[in-house]
Amino acid sequence: MRGRRTFEDFVRLYRKKAFRFAYQLSKDSDEANDLVQEAFRRALSEWRRYDPARPLAAWYFAILRHLFLDSRKRHERRRAGPHDWSAVNSGVSRVHYAELLPPKEDAALDQLEREETALLVRRTLRRLNCEHRAVLTLCGLQGLKYKDAAEALDVPLGTVRSRISRARTAFRQRYVQVTSVGGRR
Repeated sequence: MRGRRTFEDFVRLYRKKAFRFAYQLSKDSDEANDLVQEAFRRALSEWRRYDPARPLAAWYFAILRHLFLDSRKRHERRRAGPHDWSAVNSGVSRVHYAELLPPKEDAALDQLEREETALLVRRTLRRLNCEHRAVLTLCGLQGLKYKDAAEALDVPLGTVRSRISRARTAFRQRYVQVTSVGGRR
């Protein structure tokens, strides 16, 4: 399993599993995305040293787990002592995994993030009452105009307008709840 093409196949195969694993460790989708990106970056930089006798998944997930543990240690040190802002101002920029792939493949992590967001949206929608869910689905997700949604729901146009307003407020509140508890039901 050597070469850039093989690495891209590896990313395609493991990106969802990697995110799920990182998410289970961190319980935070942003941190999970960061961990996955950094783990893929490290795996790519160490690709030539990978021992094919070892299971590839175990090797990669070990990198991911170590990154998580290191981030926890750094977080604990930051909480324990004064901040050192010199690293922030040193001009060192972080390389994201997406920058390492050719343009047609650089959306692997973007796609993963879209899928995670879609999952959170679906979970949030499930928590809404039927009327709110219906109007948001028709107007927000399906792109229907209010007039067409009113016809589909067999309600007056004014009812759609008031429902969409209340539904958006309810959605925002529930989305915060869903994302603050790690996307759990």
